[in-house]
Amino acid sequence: MKVENILLIVSLIILFGYIAEWIFEKRGIPDTLFLIILGFLLGPNVLNYIKPESLGDIAPLFTTFTLLFLLFNGALSIDLKSLAQGIGSGFSIGIFSFLLSSIAVSGLFFLVTWDIMNALMLGFALGGVSSAFIIPIIGQLKIKKKLYSVLTLESALTDVISIVFAITMIELQIMKAIEIKSVLSQVAALFSIAGIIAVLAGYLWIFFEKKAIGDKNYFMTIAHVMLVYFLTEYLGGNGAIAALIFGIVLTNSKTLVFIGKKIMHPRKKTLMTPEERKEQKAIVSKREKMFYREIAFFLKTFFFVYIGLLLNVRNLKAVLLGTAIALSIMLLRSLVSCLTKGYEKIERVLINSLFARGIAPAAIILTAVEKGVIKDQIIIDIVYFVITATIILSSVKVFIYKTRIKKIDSETS
Repeated sequence: MKVENILLIVSLIILFGYIAEWIFEKRGIPDTLFLIILGFLLGPNVLNYIKPESLGDIAPLFTTFTLLFLLFNGALSIDLKSLAQGIGSGFSIGIFSFLLSSIAVSGLFFLVTWDIMNALMLGFALGGVSSAFIIPIIGQLKIKKKLYSVLTLESALTDVISIVFAITMIELQIMKAIEIKSVLSQVAALFSIAGIIAVLAGYLWIFFEKKAIGDKNYFMTIAHVMLVYFLTEYLGGNGAIAALIFGIVLTNSKTLVFIGKKIMHPRKKTLMTPEERKEQKAIVSKREKMFYREIAFFLKTFFFVYIGLLLNVRNLKAVLLGTAIALSIMLLRSLVSCLTKGYEKIERVLINSLFARGIAPAAIILTAVEKGVIKDQIIIDIVYFVITATIILSSVKVFIYKTRIKKIDSETS
C-alpha cells in the first residue's frame, strides 16, 4: 500500500474516532461500536482495503503497548482513598466473575473441541474483562472515584489472571506436566515483583523529575513506563500491573512523599505544614493528564478498528458459537450483583454492563497458534467473534445505563 494511502486511512480513522466519541458524549452510544464497524468495513469482509495479515508484525507490539499504557493512564485517576475503599471489591468481583466465566466458557468449548485442556485454556483466556474497553468507557462517564477504582482494578486483575492461567494451560500441553504449587508461586511472583519495581520506580521518578527535568517532558515519563514494563517482565513479574501501580504512585506523589518522609523521620512531629503540603506540586499535572488521554484515545481508536478487521462473519458455525458464548458471559455477569449490594442501584447496573473481552484473549490465541496448540481456524474465528460480540453487547448495556442516568438527572433537576 502506498504511503499516502496509509496516511489517508490513519487520518480518517482518527477523525472518525473523534466523531464517534462525540456521539457517545451526546447520545450515549459507545464509540467502540462505530470503531469496530469501521474496521469490519475496511477489512476482508467488505472493502478488503486492509488485510489483517499485513499487520502481523506490528500487532503484538501495538496490543502490548495499548494494554500497558491504558492501565497507566487509567491509574492516573485513582487516588489512595478511593483505592483503599475499592481494592477489596475490585478483587472479589474480579475473581468471582473470572471463575464463573472461565467455567462456563470452558464447558461450551469442550462441547465443540472435546479437548479438555484446550477448552480450559480458552475458558481462562476469555475469563477476564477487558482493560482496553473498561478504562476508556468509565473515563467518559461521571462516576464516583471508588467505583472507578473498583472497575479499573477488576479489569487489570482479570487481564493478568487470564494471561497467567491460559499460558499455563498452553505450557501444560507442551510440557505434559506442571505442578499446582509452581502455578500459584508464579502468580504471587507476578504481582509481588510488579509491585516492588513499580513503587521503587515511582519514588525514583518523583525525585528525578523534581530535581532534574521538571514537568515539561511528558515523553520521558512514557519512556519510563516502558522501562518499568521491561524490567518487570525481565525479572519475572507482570509489566501491565507494574504500569498500573506506577501510575497510582505518580498521581498520588504528594501524599506518598509525605508518607515517605514520615517513615524516614518517625520522631519528627511536623515534617510539613498544611500550607506547604497544599502548595507542593503534584508530579502529574492536569496538562500532562490531558496529553496522556489523547494518546490513550489514539491507541483505543486503532485497537477497536483492529478488532473489527479480525472479525470473520463468513463462518456461520463460528458466529453461532461465538454468539452463544458471548450471551452466556453477559448473563453470568449479572450474578456479580450478589457482591455489589452495598452500591447504589444505578451503580450496580453499570457494573453488570461492563463485561467485554479484549486484548488478553487476542494475545493468548496468537501465542497458542504460534506454539501449535491451536490449529483449527474455527477456534480462532470463535475467539475473535466472542471478543467482538461481548464488546457490542456491553456497549448496548452501557447505552441503556446512560439513558437511565439521563432520565434520573432530568427527574431530579
